[in-house]
Amino acid sequence: MLTWPPTPIYNENEHNSSIPNDSCFMARSNRIVTSRHRHINGPFINVGMPKMGSTSLHKYFCCGNYTSSHWECGKGKGLCADCMKDAVLTGSLPLKSCGNFQSFMQMDRDVFFPQIELLDQIHQESPNATFILMFRGMNDWFRSLYHWKASNISRHTFRDSRGKSFSERLTNANITGLPPGKGSNEREMSEFFCQHVNHIRKFVSSHPSHVLIELDIASPYVGVELEIIFGISQRCWGEANKNPALHDEKSDKVPNVCL
Repeated sequence: MLTWPPTPIYNENEHNSSIPNDSCFMARSNRIVTSRHRHINGPFINVGMPKMGSTSLHKYFCCGNYTSSHWECGKGKGLCADCMKDAVLTGSLPLKSCGNFQSFMQMDRDVFFPQIELLDQIHQESPNATFILMFRGMNDWFRSLYHWKASNISRHTFRDSRGKSFSERLTNANITGLPPGKGSNEREMSEFFCQHVNHIRKFVSSHPSHVLIELDIASPYVGVELEIIFGISQRCWGEANKNPALHDEKSDKVPNVCL
């Protein structure tokens, strides 16, 4: 049997103390309460931040033969963020309206984050969904955001965003917890990330029908953890979507939609 320290499944009656390492910058040990959750349920939703392993997670679920979306939600749906926002505004369900995938591994774009703005609606539609929250060193994360430029040729890139880094676009946006003008430095982005992590943890604590899986993208055990939790071989886990501006090797491209 695959194991890694610590064991991720525990019995609620055997462990009733608070979870250690509850820093907002550190992934907590994954403890799924067996008395409450006999097994984890889909859809699997990445409620973390961009540039924190979302492409690798998407590739992982694609490799496991799950239907999965990353950023785009398929033909006729456009970007997941825009599709979900429009669906809610018209009184429709955000997940079902935007592909009804088994795995949503990046819902956000630079100006709208469904995992922030539409968390209540996502819960109402799918109260047993499994949430995934990825962690990464703040220095590395901000560096990645700073160097990730908007494509000049993508059909989804707006004219006023072309050539701008992800951090610049976030700074110009108006996101709950990150108002216009904020996000231009590592300290402000770290505060935004910490606030988001605490909000997600509090939300799941208040809505215990959800399972929250926390993972450190730099951990050598990530592939093993994923295999134990989701049952997909650890061989499906690997670093994808590297920034060519920061790495010599070519980016490992994967389709944004797996059906």
